[in-house]
Amino acid sequence: MIELLDKLIQDGVDRGLLQKSTSSDFLDSSQVEIEQESYINFGSCSYMGLEYDDRLKDAVKDTVDRFGTQFSTSRTYLSIGLYDELEAELSKMFSKPLIASASTTLGHLATLPIVVEEGDAVILDLQVHSSVQMATQLLKAKKIPIHLIPHNRMDSLEVKIKALQGKAKRIWYLADGVYSMYGDFAPLDELQQLMDKYDQLYLYIDDAHGMGWTGKNGVGYVRSQMAHHDKMILTTSLNKSFASSGGVVVFPNEEMYRKVKNCGTTLIFSGPIQPPMLGAGIASAKLHQTVEFAEKQDELKEKIAFTNRRLKELGLPQYMVTDSPLFFIPVGLPRVILRIIKRMKKKGFFLNSAGFPATPMKKGGLRFMINQNLSFEEIDDMLVTLRTEYLLGVFEEKSSPAEIAKEFRLEPFLVDHGLDLASAKDVFEFQEEHFDSIQAIDAHEWDAIFAKEGTNAHHNLKELEQIFRNHPEEENNWRVNYHVIRDKQGEIILASVYSLVLMMDDLLADRATSEKIKELRQSDKYYLTSKTLISGTPFTKGKSVYVNYAHNDWKEAVTAHVEMLQDLAEREEASKLVLRDFGRDQRDRLESFMLELGLVDIRLPNNCVVRDMDWEDENGLAQRMSQKYRYSLRKEILKKESQFRVEYKKPESEELRRYTYELYQQVYARSVDIAVFELPYVLFERMFADDNYDFIYLYLEDGPAEPVAVLISQVVGKNYNAELVGLDYDFVKEKGTYKQILYQAVKRAKQLGCATVDMAYTAEMEKKKVGAVPEESYAFSMALEHYSFAEMELLV
Repeated sequence: MIELLDKLIQDGVDRGLLQKSTSSDFLDSSQVEIEQESYINFGSCSYMGLEYDDRLKDAVKDTVDRFGTQFSTSRTYLSIGLYDELEAELSKMFSKPLIASASTTLGHLATLPIVVEEGDAVILDLQVHSSVQMATQLLKAKKIPIHLIPHNRMDSLEVKIKALQGKAKRIWYLADGVYSMYGDFAPLDELQQLMDKYDQLYLYIDDAHGMGWTGKNGVGYVRSQMAHHDKMILTTSLNKSFASSGGVVVFPNEEMYRKVKNCGTTLIFSGPIQPPMLGAGIASAKLHQTVEFAEKQDELKEKIAFTNRRLKELGLPQYMVTDSPLFFIPVGLPRVILRIIKRMKKKGFFLNSAGFPATPMKKGGLRFMINQNLSFEEIDDMLVTLRTEYLLGVFEEKSSPAEIAKEFRLEPFLVDHGLDLASAKDVFEFQEEHFDSIQAIDAHEWDAIFAKEGTNAHHNLKELEQIFRNHPEEENNWRVNYHVIRDKQGEIILASVYSLVLMMDDLLADRATSEKIKELRQSDKYYLTSKTLISGTPFTKGKSVYVNYAHNDWKEAVTAHVEMLQDLAEREEASKLVLRDFGRDQRDRLESFMLELGLVDIRLPNNCVVRDMDWEDENGLAQRMSQKYRYSLRKEILKKESQFRVEYKKPESEELRRYTYELYQQVYARSVDIAVFELPYVLFERMFADDNYDFIYLYLEDGPAEPVAVLISQVVGKNYNAELVGLDYDFVKEKGTYKQILYQAVKRAKQLGCATVDMAYTAEMEKKKVGAVPEESYAFSMALEHYSFAEMELLV
């Protein structure tokens, strides 16, 4: 996730749109200057526009004159008296015990580890603010179970509550009052009903974006909709609408307040709000309690209503229409968002982006705020301009209002926009062919492209179709399809095999995460699994997407293929799209282009391949290795070879066939490096009958009658592809059976005249001992939802 975020942010930086700084010597209005260019700022969350109020500025100046720039003492020992004054004014507003913290984030870090006790459980809303999620990491150290629900799904919340009732003392639900990406609200009526219904349910809610602009005395959205429930902790911000600095934690009772004040670590060990901003905070709190402030709230609400009205009149879409000053305009991929923002900057307007990972990759948008510094004229000018620049930006990036409406499941919008976006798009004369069976494709033409690099050969795909199509088990019911794009002369520009399958979401997760998920799957086989659209099939590897890079239109063909897959994934409600098994050179060629299409490159485990088969015996093989691995080959493998009897044969008896499957199951049961479903026995029955599969059995000369290891490989042309291994784990460590059978695979490939031995992923060190060289492998992936990723992050 860090690497992915780094790439996306850096792309915005490289476009000159992110991580900018103001260049003016002063700020005093809605104007902001960046690199000596002036913009109307629609990116400010200072909803009430109080940062330029003379009363707050005078309070800062007076406080600095009287108390200096800082008071550097932990509040546990001594607080400057201004703190008492600020908290007293805030208490008048909220009528509950509260603590002012140096920031909202530090308030979360002080509060949650204290109020959430041993025996409690926590449930997070998927969209709850990052600062709240950060604080829950501290709860994991206390072994507090953390659960997740889809955004604002109260039905899912109640299911979780019922499941935890007999296991937890208290159940804490962590949410936002106003969500910072889409600007939508928490369903407070339903939450209040659930708290009244379930004694164990407590609400911890962050109303940072709701503060100031609504509610009596600006107490925020949550308190404007409900009284302070006796099982609710409310947090909010003294930044944003409040125009000072810090955060506030509002408690339902004195006991919680006292315990957090005494024990909250960031209240003890972090610095306080400093005197200048305490002065601003006191002045702001006093202003909040005036009739004048209520009038300012009404003025802002008029601007919010005006914005909603003009958006509707102009035909611009909204994810959700609310009374919030935070607006989200659906767009799609990051590149389209950044294009529109760039166009708006050229017209003199500064807006923000909202995108992955805060939203799914294809469900990002424009994010802008309405505040008191903005005039009605400035708002109207921006919206009128946005209508045009939105359309032109979408057009430039080969999207359309129809595509956006489809992606976000909105009613059609901007249908009569006056621009012929569809006909204005570049038209490429492709011949697209779609097949639901490999049998409809010429075997010679297909194998000329795919058979030399992996196992997506025509014959193999035909067999897999017969095994997995309409299989009764969900995880073994694969929909395998094919896409071929030709130019008008019939030359293939792109060809691909792809599958819609149920896969484990932790396919390539780290070992600790997969081990935890594997435990949880003991009681729920399909826990954290989802429909996934992959190139290739779950059983094949190697090239699954062919691109003719010599063709002038290869980028257009890749775009057409990816868009077709994205549409299919959305129709089928797949969680992700994965194009896989690209080498380093292809990855470097495609990385930036795929990012524009919304796919990010992911490093897969190295693929281990023996490519140097030009040797006559084991000494010749050893001479091609480094001294370290030459020594390992001789000591750990060749020295023990005489202890084994090796047989190259298909299993003839049903007993040996079943035992072969049992050996595979032993390996599967211990595997966590790559999380996949267990392959069904019917696949093995096909391999037993297929002449393209080669079987190597290892028997101990002085051991059991049954084999102690088996390796099943597929021979495609001159390539020996090791596919499945089975091991009796009673002998792996003592006898080195795994290393031995890898070596026998190399010998067998030499005997069959093969030019390469593909040993696939994992166990890299052991494969190096028989001459394999690790080769980098990559995938390009798009997450169409991010619930499963968030769920996995909570597990470890």
